[in-house]
Amino acid sequence: MSSPDTFKHSLSRAREYGLEEFLEIIGELSQESTKKGRIDRASKELITLGIALAKQCRRCIDIHSDAAQRLGAGDGELSQVRKIALFLKASPSGGGEMWESWEDSWREYVLGRGPIEHHVRELIALGIALVEQRREHIRLHARSALEFGAPPEEIFEVMPIALLMDGAPALSQIPHLVEALEAPTLQLSA
Repeated sequence: MSSPDTFKHSLSRAREYGLEEFLEIIGELSQESTKKGRIDRASKELITLGIALAKQCRRCIDIHSDAAQRLGAGDGELSQVRKIALFLKASPSGGGEMWESWEDSWREYVLGRGPIEHHVRELIALGIALVEQRREHIRLHARSALEFGAPPEEIFEVMPIALLMDGAPALSQIPHLVEALEAPTLQLSA
C-alpha cells in the first residue's frame, strides 16, 4: 500500500542521490501505480485514461481505455472520464469571476449523477492537474477528494500514476499536493 510516508521517504532519498539514483527512485514510484493500494485497479485505469486524454496521447488513450474495460469499466465510465478531461481543458486560470463560475460549474458536475463516484471524479481531475502543473486545480481537486471521503493515502496514490504518464514534470508538483493536504483549514466552495 502506498502512503504519504513512502513518497516523503522517496523524495528525501532523491535529494541525496545523483541522476542515476534519482531515475531509479522515479521508476520505483511509477511502479506504485500498478500495485494494489487504496485505489482499485479500475479507478487507477480511469485516472490514467484522464491523464492520457489531457496529454492527447492516442496510443495511451487506447491502452488505458482497453485496460479499464477489461477491469469492468463500461461506456458510461469512459464517457465520464472524457467529460472530466474536457471540463478541465475548458477551465480558466485561477482567480477572478471566470474561475469562480467555472468552480461552481465543476462542483455541480461532480455532484451530478453518473457511473463514477464523486471522489474518483476528483482523483481523475487531480491526475490531470498534476500533469498539467496547475496549482489551483491541484489544491481544488485534492481538497474536494478529501471532502468526498478519500483518505490522504488514496489521494497520494494519484502521484505515481502521474509520474508514470509524465515523469519529472509531475514530480515537481508534489510540494503543491502536500501543501493542499496540509492546509490547516479546508475552505471548499459549497
